[in-house]
Amino acid sequence: MRAPLLPLIALALPATAATFTITHFGTPPEAQVAIAHAADIWGGILVSDVPIKVAVSWSPLGGSALGVTFPNGRRDFQDAPVPSTWYATALANSIAGTELNPGEDDINVYLNSSTNWYYGLDGATPSGQYDLVSVALHELGHGLGFVGLAKKVDDEGSFGTLLASDFAPLITTFPWPEQDTLPGIFDRFLTSTASGPLTFLDNPSSALGTAFTSNQVYFNGAYAMAANDGNTARIYAPAAFALGSSCVHLNEATYPNGNPNELMTPFSSAGQSNHWPGPIAIGVMRDIGWTVAPDVGLPERGFAAYRPYIDADLRLRVIGGAHHQWLAVHDAQGRRLGAFRADEPYPLHGLAAGLYVVRGAGWAKPVILR
Repeated sequence: MRAPLLPLIALALPATAATFTITHFGTPPEAQVAIAHAADIWGGILVSDVPIKVAVSWSPLGGSALGVTFPNGRRDFQDAPVPSTWYATALANSIAGTELNPGEDDINVYLNSSTNWYYGLDGATPSGQYDLVSVALHELGHGLGFVGLAKKVDDEGSFGTLLASDFAPLITTFPWPEQDTLPGIFDRFLTSTASGPLTFLDNPSSALGTAFTSNQVYFNGAYAMAANDGNTARIYAPAAFALGSSCVHLNEATYPNGNPNELMTPFSSAGQSNHWPGPIAIGVMRDIGWTVAPDVGLPERGFAAYRPYIDADLRLRVIGGAHHQWLAVHDAQGRRLGAFRADEPYPLHGLAAGLYVVRGAGWAKPVILR
């Protein structure tokens, strides 16, 4: 039986491996060992000078959910790479090089105490049991930033409107943030076949709701694409929106059991184990801002840095990057003027001289019209 894993929603160069401080509420000792092992796996992948604070609650969740995760979040902090964008606090702290949320946990993890767990560290999970190391590794991945702020009510989709009441009776140990209809950094890399970058659509809107349930949502970060043979990574976006599963996982059918990228899909199988996030997930972490240890073996991205310029005919052009990606043009006040593909010029005729900003998924660069 496949059981759902439900995540929920949040460069100064660090020099040390990421470390975790884990507080447990009701977790059996043998489970604590398995969870610590999962944290050590992430610690060997990611780099941070700031310890990552995790609270784990061992509690019956009802239904077939194996785990639920809430990341704490910060936006517009010092050295934030992308403004008006939420970052999981573990990631924000790593980027800032200091603790931005003293006295608050970075990640809350709920694990279902009613599950028939396998606590071993060897991955030899017996039939009928669920591998705790694999599930804890998955949930911690969401807490570290592999998660967005998508929500759908009736036909309307939105980013940054999640409420604490959406997840009752579960609660967080940290104050629930007012998200102000702003996306997370993960969301800024989401694109659909029909609509282009999802954060370029009106928020909230029925267009976002349609995209969220299109089965055609992809993550277009350069490092994730490099880890996926140059292709965008397909995201789980089924026709029926599922809060906590849709738009925050890799697609189940694309990366099934046995695929090296299966860990960050929305379902886990009894008798199966996977103790590595997979190349796409590690690429996602790097795209959203994590520094990755040099010995992890992540492929270097095969795309040059974007370099926008204005040609002699007053057309905006972009050199480098993945040419199929969609970009947007904003004026100096942040108003969106239009969108264009990276391989097509965008006319600037009739616009006043001054500063303009070209924005892509997770980046922004200025150009000056003279």
